[in-house]
Amino acid sequence: MSQIPLLGGKVAPLPPLIDLRCCGVGDLLTAMAGKDPADLVLTDPPWSQYQNNPGDVAPSGKYAVLSEQEIADLNDRSAYALAPGGRFGMWTCWPLLVEALSEATPPPWLHVEGVRWTSGGAWHKSPHVGVGYHWRGQSEPFLLGVKSGAASGRMRETIGNGWTSEPGQHSAKPAEWLADMLRAWVPPGGLVLDLYAGVGSAAVATVLAGEGRRYMGAEIDRDRYAAACANVARTWASHGALRMVTHG
Repeated sequence: MSQIPLLGGKVAPLPPLIDLRCCGVGDLLTAMAGKDPADLVLTDPPWSQYQNNPGDVAPSGKYAVLSEQEIADLNDRSAYALAPGGRFGMWTCWPLLVEALSEATPPPWLHVEGVRWTSGGAWHKSPHVGVGYHWRGQSEPFLLGVKSGAASGRMRETIGNGWTSEPGQHSAKPAEWLADMLRAWVPPGGLVLDLYAGVGSAAVATVLAGEGRRYMGAEIDRDRYAAACANVARTWASHGALRMVTHG
């Protein structure tokens, strides 16, 4: 699969079935046109609210944030790329959810076209605290929705609705937990669409899940993109090659 190379630096080559691009979410969704629909969309938006009381590190100093409406528009576009019965997973934070419940009109990002919220879980960052806003929390919620109101197929795995681990670079999400989600929600050979790849946790999880599962994702920051490619290549070299390519 073709990749968008970085200028002025080498990037680790990616394994088969991993299409990770150094581009924006809009460009990624344009590239999705005419391709197989995704079985799972993952989004970890750069919320603008994180600038309010950012704790130790202001995310705006590390990456560009988006408005709620911009996030909502990209959510809707990605939902069109989701197969009927496919799942939509969104990382958020507790203060945002509390504010959403207190508003007379739900915020735009909470209404995703064609997706009904059904469940969720939370990642407990131990022993560290996150950036967040209002307070520096240790827990980060994950919302789960289903397109067209009903999940396709039956879950192949049992998933814990909570996970505890130490946060890594850029508060990278736990790849092992994501791999459990992929085994349960994405059939062998199915496609994961990752809107904000960061340092590649979902791409690494796709390698770990194996069985021919495919990945397509975007990371606009060149340094994080290079780190993501290195993380994927390292995982592939250690144990991915024997698990991922063949299925059926």
